[in-house]
Amino acid sequence: MNYFIDPITIDCGHSFCRPCFYINWQDITALAQCSKCKKTTWQRNLRTNIRLKKMASIARKASLRQFLSSEDQICGNHRETKKMFCEVDKSLLCLLCSNSQEHRDHKHCPIEWAAEEHREKLLKKMQSLWEKACENHRNLNMETTRTRCWKDYVSLRIEAIRAEYQKMPAFLHEEEQHHLERLQKEGRGHFSATQ
Repeated sequence: MNYFIDPITIDCGHSFCRPCFYINWQDITALAQCSKCKKTTWQRNLRTNIRLKKMASIARKASLRQFLSSEDQICGNHRETKKMFCEVDKSLLCLLCSNSQEHRDHKHCPIEWAAEEHREKLLKKMQSLWEKACENHRNLNMETTRTRCWKDYVSLRIEAIRAEYQKMPAFLHEEEQHHLERLQKEGRGHFSATQ
């Protein structure tokens, strides 16, 4: 619905913003599906479509120039277009304001540079968060498997103990109950410790 941010192109040929694609890719373990044609993509390591990224950057710059030419972006003091970004105040300034006493010692850069720099920082953070989400999902699956294996082990041991005690005389029934209770407590203790 807007200009691409870090565009990727998947197997079917459709392109998406990487952040939007990741947000729509709900189940990390499942294969991703194209929201346009519903085809499944086998790609895991999605690469930036450089040509599309350059075209989107050109379109954003043209849109920015149009935005800056609006009356809201004209400096009230100097009647000049605000073309500079003050890193300290996080504000747009005209060239004369950026050289004023108030902003002279602040770091400034052209608005286009600031926008691209902040966009790239945001994309890197989003990529890092996606990688952490994938890692957390893998770890959760591993722990779920371990828990299931432990529960299966406890169930098998309970059945083995029951089978052994059924072979013995009835006076050992009380001892059987004692062992089963202890084993179930150990199982619950281990299960709650892994969570």
